[in-house]
Amino acid sequence: MLKPDNHQRRQNLSKRPENLAPLSGSKSMNAKVESIMHPILRRFLPILLLCGLFIINMAPDAEALTRCGDCQYPVASDALTCPKCLRKLKWPIIPERSRSARVVVRTGSDAFIRHPHARVRQYRDDRNSGDDQIGHIGSWGGPTTLRYLLRFDIPRAFAMAQVDMKGFNVRRALLKLCVADHGQYAGLPIRIYLLTRPFAEGTGIAGVREQDHDGCDWYHSAPLMVWHREGGDYAEKPSIPAILGEDGENETIIDITELIRARFDEYEKTGIWNDPGLLIMRDVSRYGYRGYVTIYSLEASFIGQSVRSPELFIH
Repeated sequence: MLKPDNHQRRQNLSKRPENLAPLSGSKSMNAKVESIMHPILRRFLPILLLCGLFIINMAPDAEALTRCGDCQYPVASDALTCPKCLRKLKWPIIPERSRSARVVVRTGSDAFIRHPHARVRQYRDDRNSGDDQIGHIGSWGGPTTLRYLLRFDIPRAFAMAQVDMKGFNVRRALLKLCVADHGQYAGLPIRIYLLTRPFAEGTGIAGVREQDHDGCDWYHSAPLMVWHREGGDYAEKPSIPAILGEDGENETIIDITELIRARFDEYEKTGIWNDPGLLIMRDVSRYGYRGYVTIYSLEASFIGQSVRSPELFIH
């Protein structure tokens, strides 16, 4: 038998009020907490959302990467120059168009080449000059000893303009060249031809004798690659005549529609874009002219905000 004290204690425990039961106490506590937290959350929820959005906006964005078009080295999408090959990737300041067109081409490669008879006497050097901001076209020690090779990156310009090259009908193509120094004569007759072999631009500068020859010159389209014709391989027809810097003008616009249309016609037939570039030299059929004109090259794109480098406007 149970002792009286223990029996009495058990009866007292069985008669405890309902409000002191363990389950009912926890429920009442949760209800009180919810009644307190609900208005707090309702009041501070907008503030918490704003804080979350602020933290997301302040978080550093992942750096977008692209690749250099020449050496394929990965670079930041906003980089101006490739850190490996030091090629220009984009304009530091995008200038306004000097003319309107469906596609404006401002990038590519170019080089000035000179015959050994036209070498700079002070340096006695007629090797590659692919990294100069200015160069010469005309006569010096011969009728066409100073020539200019120019290749525009037309596919890249069409891609940036979101225009499909396939089936594109070239109605008009204008080449703009800017003159840095007119020389002694007002205007130089030139003729523009289509190159039949590509050239290596190189990084040479006139007057600087580099140990390694890395670009084209009068005899070579690239190191160890000889031109079939000295001074550049080009097609005789079609060709475009023009006057460079006529009457002291600093800007010359030349209609080269026939040349650009020939490239697009070949692309339409073969499905392969093959554009070695243009060859610009003095027009030997025009007598009575001599000397040379100094023009800006594609490397001159970093000189100020105005466009002095060559441009191609395609309509």
